[in-house]
Amino acid sequence: MDQIIQICKYWLGIAILAIPAAASGKKEDVADRYVSARVAEIGEQNGFAVEGYLKLQTTIPQSEIIADRLFDAAIRAGDMPAAVRAARAQSLNKNGNAEIALLLFADAWRQRKLQLADIAADELAGRGSLAFMSPVLKSWVRIKQDKPADFADVDPVTNGVLAYYSTDQRIYFDLATGQLDKAKAGLRAISSTKGDFVRNVMISAAESMVSENVDPAFAQALMRAAAGDGAANAIVPTKMTSDIGLAAFYSRIATALIEQNQPEEGLVLARIANWISPLRPDVQLAMAYALRANKLQTEALNVLESVPLASPYHAVALEKRIDLLVEGKDPAQALIVAKQQVARDPTSVSTQLLEARAQEAVGNITEVIAIYRAITMASNFGKLPPRQQANYRLLLASALERADDWVGAKAELETLLTLDPNNAQGLNLLGYSLLERNGDRAKALALVKRAYELSPDSSAIIDSLGWAYYLQGDTERALPLLEKAAIAAGSDVAINEHLGDIYWTAGRRREARYAWRVASLGSDGEAVERLSKKIDVGLTGRSP
Repeated sequence: MDQIIQICKYWLGIAILAIPAAASGKKEDVADRYVSARVAEIGEQNGFAVEGYLKLQTTIPQSEIIADRLFDAAIRAGDMPAAVRAARAQSLNKNGNAEIALLLFADAWRQRKLQLADIAADELAGRGSLAFMSPVLKSWVRIKQDKPADFADVDPVTNGVLAYYSTDQRIYFDLATGQLDKAKAGLRAISSTKGDFVRNVMISAAESMVSENVDPAFAQALMRAAAGDGAANAIVPTKMTSDIGLAAFYSRIATALIEQNQPEEGLVLARIANWISPLRPDVQLAMAYALRANKLQTEALNVLESVPLASPYHAVALEKRIDLLVEGKDPAQALIVAKQQVARDPTSVSTQLLEARAQEAVGNITEVIAIYRAITMASNFGKLPPRQQANYRLLLASALERADDWVGAKAELETLLTLDPNNAQGLNLLGYSLLERNGDRAKALALVKRAYELSPDSSAIIDSLGWAYYLQGDTERALPLLEKAAIAAGSDVAINEHLGDIYWTAGRRREARYAWRVASLGSDGEAVERLSKKIDVGLTGRSP
C-alpha cells in the first residue's frame, strides 16, 4: 500500500509541484495535502476531499487543477458553497464550462443579485451544448424583476433543442405571471406528451391553481391525470414561484443529460435545482436519479425516503426506492418497505405490484404468483379495459412460467391473447416457451414473428425470432437477429448465450467464446456452470 501511495503521490502531485508554492508552505507539503485529498476523493470520502482541496486552494488559489478537483468533490458531496468557490476560481481562470456558468447564475439568483444572474446567463450563451438554456434563464430573471417573460416563439426547425426543452417552461412562465388561461391552453397542448416533465408541470399547475382558487375542477383533472385518482382530492395549495419553475428547468435538463450518458453533468444540474428549490418532490426525484447514476446509492435512498407520504410523488419515489434496494443487493429491506406500504394501503394494485417485485427479488416466487393471482381474481378485475387485464395476466403467466408451471402459464397466455390479440409480450412469451419446451415449432415461429411485427425494437422479441430460426436450422436468418438483440440488450445472459451458440454452429469459435463470456458476467446458479463448460469445450449439447 505504501508503494502505491508513493506512486500516486509522485504522479498526482507532479502538476502541483510545477506551481510555485505560497510562502506559507513547502512544495512537498502541498503535494502531500493534494494526495491526501485525492485519495479521499477516490475512496468516496467526498467531505474530507472538499476540506483538503479548500485548504489547498487557500495556499495556491491560482491552481486550475485544485479548482477542478474541488468542484467535482463538492458537487458529489453536495457542498454548494464550496462548489461556488471552485466555480469562481475556474471562471477567473477563463476555464469555466457550461456547468460553471449555470452554477454562478444560481448563486447570483439565490442572493437576488439579478444583474449578475443575467450576466451569467449571457456567458452561458457561448458555452457548448447547454447554451440553449440561456434564453430561459434570462426570462426567469425578467419575471423575478416583475417584468414579462418576453420569451420569443422558437422555430423548431432552426432551434429544435430549445423548442423541445421550453415546452413546459412556457407553462411555468404563465403560471408564475398569473396568465392562467394561457397556462391552461399550454397544459391541454402538452397533455398527450410523454415524460416526467409533463407530470411535473401538471402537478405544479394543479397546486398553483388551487392556491389561486381558480378552476378547482380543472386542477383536480390535472392531478388525476398526473398522479392518479387518490391525489386528485388532496392537492396541497402551492403558489407558483420563479424558484419552482427555474428548479424544474434545471431538473429536466439534469435528467436529459443522464439519459444521454452524461451522469456527472447531470448531477451538477440536479444539485443546483435542489439548491434553488429544496424539498420540492419533483426536484428530489431528479436528484435521486442523478445520485443513482453516479453510484451514490445511500444518498439516493435517503432522498427518496424523504418524499412525504401525502405527496403525489410518493408512489413514484417508493417504486424508485424499492428498485434501488433490489439493485443494491438488499431485497430483504425492499420487501420490508413494500409490506409497510401494503399495510397502509392494502387495496392498491400498484402497491401490490411493488410487493411482488420485492418478493421476486428475495426468491419467493410462490408469493409473487399469489399476489398476481389475487389481482386477476378481484371482483372488479373484469371491469378493467381488456388490454389492462391482459397485462396483469401476462405478469401472472410469466411468474407461473418461471415456477415451471407451464400448464398454468399457457392457460393464462391463451386467455390474455383472447383479450388482447396484439399483445406483443404475450405472443413472445408463448412462442418462446413453446421453443424452450420443444413444442410446436411452426406455431412458435408464427407467434414470435407476429410479436416482432408489433414490436420490432424489443431485444427480447428479436432474440426469440432469431432463436426460432436457429432451431429450424436457418443460421443465416438467425445470426443478424441475434447480433442485433445482443447490441440492444448489452450483457443480457440469455441473449448472449444464444448468440454464442449460433456463432459456434457457424464455425466462429472465438466470437462464440466471447459471447459466452459476456453472458457469464451476469449469470448465477446453474447458468454459471453451463456457460463455463461452453467456454472450455464448446457447444456439446442441443443443436438445431
